Amino acid sequence: MRQIHSRNLGKARIGAAAILAACALALGLAAPAEAQRQRIPPPEPSSIAWISPAGMAEMSNAIASYRSIAQAGGWPALPGRVTLKLGDSDANVATLRRQLQMTGDLRSGGNSYVFDDALEAAVKRYQLRNGVEPNGIVYGITQRILNVPVETRVRQLELNLGRMQQLMPKLSAPRFVLMNSASFELQAIAGGRVELTSRTVAGKRATPTPTISASIQAVNLLPYWHVPQSIARAALIPAVRKDPAYLYKEHIRVFSSFGGEEIDPALVNWWGPEAERYVFRQDFGPHNALGTMRFDMPNKEIVYMHDTPMKTLFDQHERAFSAGCVRVKNYLALAEWVLAGQNGWTQDALASAIAGGQRATLKPPAAVPVHFVYLTAWSENGVVQFRNDLYNRDEGAFDGGEQVSSAPMTMSVAP
Repeated sequence: MRQIHSRNLGKARIGAAAILAACALALGLAAPAEAQRQRIPPPEPSSIAWISPAGMAEMSNAIASYRSIAQAGGWPALPGRVTLKLGDSDANVATLRRQLQMTGDLRSGGNSYVFDDALEAAVKRYQLRNGVEPNGIVYGITQRILNVPVETRVRQLELNLGRMQQLMPKLSAPRFVLMNSASFELQAIAGGRVELTSRTVAGKRATPTPTISASIQAVNLLPYWHVPQSIARAALIPAVRKDPAYLYKEHIRVFSSFGGEEIDPALVNWWGPEAERYVFRQDFGPHNALGTMRFDMPNKEIVYMHDTPMKTLFDQHERAFSAGCVRVKNYLALAEWVLAGQNGWTQDALASAIAGGQRATLKPPAAVPVHFVYLTAWSENGVVQFRNDLYNRDEGAFDGGEQVSSAPMTMSVAP
């Protein structure tokens, strides 16, 4: 056996350990002492309706308040790239304190130059109402949000109040669903009260969820997924070219046309133009891109709400990962709410039917209106909420610059 000098062996072990540690970190397998800090999960959606007469009155008050700040000269900005956390002490801490006092997140008092417990709590409050992880540390996205000029915030509030005023006449139905793609949340409302909420996943920057109004006509249990031609051309066919077994792994079948004969994928020239003429359908089941349930809501944009097998995405704060459709975390609860007790379809009954392989189309007593909205600002009990203008619809209002939509996914094809 070849002999290795002890000094070289030690170096080899150290090098190997470093490589293994780096790989473990990349895979999320590092030991607790070496792993990145544990992420704080996002809060549950608010049970206060985003759009209401009271909410719009609060928005008007917020606009007046922020205009007053602007007239007084606005708030100070943090210079360059900084990191501020509990225990720090410098002039930047004093700048941070002044802004958070102006926005109402921090009471006056304390040492202006010390990052104390009260300031950390204020930073967390600010982060929560801006839709970012409330870790109490100022850096990166939090600093960029803090440095948004007050004039930009005034414009953002005005734009969103206008959106509310346009939407309000459409919200006259006794029961309806609102899905806000800017906050990645859903509210089911009856009689003006929020009866159900859910986190959602909305469209990526490149494939934004549209602003639409439709009606939920039915709930589909164990649906097939008919892959849209746009997704087939952009993602599915390139995936097959890269991995010939992709269709088999994802339980996707090839057909000559809608309702046509099934085609053996091995007989298709995936590099030829004819590949784009075929129709693709994913078998139903837990592996399906729609998960085990789809909410049928016909609309010209061909988007809808559904379950998903990628449930870990609901633990992200900014959940922009889809091709435009909306994935619902609490899909069973939403289905029960939509069906309103029709034929005893409770969450347990729905889950049992799905587990038993029962495919069904369930119609509610009456179609339920659903509105996909885009609110990057609103007010809850006097607390102003802001969200990133992910789709650049706020006429130049703040863009946080986080490209979460480019994060690697476990599936390259998904609605």
